[in-house]
Amino acid sequence: MSQTFPTFPYHADAKKSFEENSEESCACCNKKRGYIYNGPMFGDFDEDPSICPWCIKDGSACERLGVELVSDINSGDDSEVLELSREFSKCTPGFYSWQESVWWAHCGEPAVYHGMRGKNQIETIGGEDGLAYFRGLAEEEFGVETEEEQDEFLSNCGEDFDGTAYIFKCRKCGSCGGNIDFN
Repeated sequence: MSQTFPTFPYHADAKKSFEENSEESCACCNKKRGYIYNGPMFGDFDEDPSICPWCIKDGSACERLGVELVSDINSGDDSEVLELSREFSKCTPGFYSWQESVWWAHCGEPAVYHGMRGKNQIETIGGEDGLAYFRGLAEEEFGVETEEEQDEFLSNCGEDFDGTAYIFKCRKCGSCGGNIDFN
């Protein structure tokens, strides 16, 4: 692999969406680059095509193969008009979630996905405001009432737990949000 793994402005955790050390050729560029996308794909095909990160990054996978990688976006405000740039809609890998993956949006555009996390990572990425947001979700969606119980609830979330917080951060204002899901 002579190329550096590409970065994705809307997906800080993108490398986890790819199988490393793959010997498969990309269905778009026909090259073996050592990485093949293993995230969600939507389109009119019988079998998911093998796609390398470089063909996602430049949009050619979506344009040539008719693949969509993100299925649902939630702004939290139905009246807000979302601006879906080509960079997001054609050049951003999706992510799997346990139930339904929903991309969080804020300030009129999709936010940056930071992965499946718990309390410490929420606080690191979103600060006290991010923690307050996810505490609110714990109360609204799961009936966790006190701040102490909410913190314990969020401490038991993450990639290696039965529950997780899907964390996003707004590119414009830095607000942290997302959703909580259980296996």
